[in-house]
Amino acid sequence: MGFVCVECGREVGELYNGLCAECYVKGNRFTEVPKRLHIVVCPNCGAVKYKNTWREEDLEAAVKRVIEGSLSVSQDLTEKSSSIVCKPKGKGMYICNVAITGSFKGVRLEENHFIEVVVGRELCQRCSRKEGHYFEGILQIRGDRRLPTDEELQTIVDEVKENIAALQRQGKQVFITEIVPIRGGVDLYISDKGFTQKMMQMLHHRFGGETKITAKQSGMKNGRQQYRMTYLLRLPYYRDGDFLAQGERLFYLKTVERGKPRLIEMENWSEISMEPKMMRYLKTVGDSTMIKEAVVVSQSEHEAQILDPYTLLTRDVRKPKKVKLGETVKIVKWRDRIYLFPYEDL
Repeated sequence: MGFVCVECGREVGELYNGLCAECYVKGNRFTEVPKRLHIVVCPNCGAVKYKNTWREEDLEAAVKRVIEGSLSVSQDLTEKSSSIVCKPKGKGMYICNVAITGSFKGVRLEENHFIEVVVGRELCQRCSRKEGHYFEGILQIRGDRRLPTDEELQTIVDEVKENIAALQRQGKQVFITEIVPIRGGVDLYISDKGFTQKMMQMLHHRFGGETKITAKQSGMKNGRQQYRMTYLLRLPYYRDGDFLAQGERLFYLKTVERGKPRLIEMENWSEISMEPKMMRYLKTVGDSTMIKEAVVVSQSEHEAQILDPYTLLTRDVRKPKKVKLGETVKIVKWRDRIYLFPYEDL
């Protein structure tokens, strides 16, 4: 035996407040949305405020996110989906149409809402501090017994910028206040001293060298003394691709890994991982411009005869390892001795 709907008179298996499912859907709302919402955007950088943080986010995407967060949908509704279409109205408002579809006891329905989203303007913490030239730490890059190259300094600045950009995408309020090139290096004024110290450590890990940390009082905050920190990275006197000597021994600096130089001894192509403090016993004798190409005249198992590119005379050169040379080979000449340059896979 069925039940009779008081609205349409049909006999159905189940009633909802005296109504069949179709009549219940016609007379009830299953969704609620506020008529007006507010969102706050930084007029300087475009960051969007979310609770107590700021996000790098497309404004229209942020508007839709705020609307989605405000939707109230009945638990009786199944197979739910929504679509949001927004159009700007001037610079300070979006008019949005929200369409929500779903099913109630097998009856499909769609409800539409129109919402005004008001866009407020407020400087984010990062831009506010940036305009006030705020900084907590200075990252100083210098060289040991040499001037850092423009390429080295640009590589370091780019790496700092990339790390800051990654943090900003996560909503972190970190920024570079100022970059000051000076003779012998560069100073980067950074808003967060913790990040500045981490960058010094990362760069030291990559390039090696020496580090130093100093503090300077900058005032009081909440009854506590505040400090501005200076983090110095002094780049080592050697660089990747340099040739260094200790007495009559010649070395090629292949790379610096975790602050440790990896050297190849040119005499025998053996690879050495050296502690940075031991590098003071070596002196730089040249860079990658010492590497030249020479013609191979003939070769045996242990020797090769090449044309000296400087004198065009035939010279005998010992092979550090049993390798088959091509028609030409890379060589390094130092103190009138010629060394075969090691193959790249060694």
